[in-house]
Amino acid sequence: MKEPHQGRRQQVVRVPLIVLTTICLLWSSVGAQDYKYPHHDPYLATFTAAILDADRITPRHKRLLVHVPVLPNRSQVAALDGRSELSVALYRQNRPAPLLFILSGVGTNPYFGVATYFATLLYQEGFHIVILPSPMTWNFALAASRSGAPGYAPEDARDLYEAMQKVLQVLKSEYSVRITEIDFMGASLGALEGAYLSVIDAKEQKIGIEKYLLVNPPLDLTYANSRIEEWDALKAKFGRQKSESIAAKALAIVEPYSRERKSDPAPFDRLAKDFSHFKTEELQFLIAENAKTALPELIYVTQVLHEQNVLATPRDLPRRRLVEAKGWTLADYMGKIALPLWREQAGDSQADLEGLAARGSLAPILEQVRANPKVRIMHNADDVFLERKSVEELKEAMGDHMILYPYGGHLGNLWYWENREDVLRFFRKVPWPRSR
Repeated sequence: MKEPHQGRRQQVVRVPLIVLTTICLLWSSVGAQDYKYPHHDPYLATFTAAILDADRITPRHKRLLVHVPVLPNRSQVAALDGRSELSVALYRQNRPAPLLFILSGVGTNPYFGVATYFATLLYQEGFHIVILPSPMTWNFALAASRSGAPGYAPEDARDLYEAMQKVLQVLKSEYSVRITEIDFMGASLGALEGAYLSVIDAKEQKIGIEKYLLVNPPLDLTYANSRIEEWDALKAKFGRQKSESIAAKALAIVEPYSRERKSDPAPFDRLAKDFSHFKTEELQFLIAENAKTALPELIYVTQVLHEQNVLATPRDLPRRRLVEAKGWTLADYMGKIALPLWREQAGDSQADLEGLAARGSLAPILEQVRANPKVRIMHNADDVFLERKSVEELKEAMGDHMILYPYGGHLGNLWYWENREDVLRFFRKVPWPRSR
């Protein structure tokens, strides 16, 4: 696929924006000229999500850290004793209220990022909130992943479904949380996992989720993974010194924004301006680096559970093992650790990553997702992890169950007032359309 930008920044081609239009939240098209999101470079837009976090200026809502036992056989794992419970963040109302599960993307935890931003907003709307850790974290791998090597969305969703049931039991019995309805919001890989959750719960009804909002789900995991692998390879092209310099420069830009007011678009606009000095390849490299932030801890835990002799460092040197794992890529993890374990557990020695990625993408369950009146999708036409043609095909398939924005990159427009209001309106169940 040809990059929308090469060298200096250019505007991408505009495509229709979809908005909610009825009291039932059916979604139809309006012109892109009505969508005023300012950042038309998808990579710069993606980077504005780097500071999307709970607002640290306004008074913080009380957040509880809840530990939930999920897999009892993990409680005595050597070297990780006492860490085998799933950790979730709870924002609790003092009255009966709907409960919203929020799940973000690769390697995210319940304490920072997109999930905490929307947890704060929706807590203010009267929801109980539970933020789940991504399956692609060491905590989920240890506490809730039956394989101990997450990464295959259908099985991760099954593990999530079981974990969510355990979470609900603990909330009701130990925290006296009174729940009137259960909803789900997923972002990025969390949205794909949410799509699989919708299929499971439609069949089993053990939770009874009423509404699903899936934001920027990857459509073709093979393509998304190939993009990350391609961008990760830029590290070799740049060399160690330049790569470290790029990463340090990016971190120095992001850190001062941590105390900015997130209800104000100004810091997001300034951040985009600060990152506009990076070349496209440098931004791609940084996206790939971010995607593997939590990978060393995940690799370490998989090798505690299943020693595969893929790390040269001895087991009794955990810190050095973590340092060694920092040199791994997501492709290394999938090929050297996850795939052999999945083959063994499935009894299929011929399974390959491309085939598993295809079976774990959105396409195999698209008809079930489309037919489910509880599910809505929000996506961006210029998402950096998909081909434009594929998202247009998804819109055609989903019809009134999807809203498509012309700009925003990957999650980079969630802070924008129009996207934020679309999320809030969906969960509020209020009439549409908005005034323009």
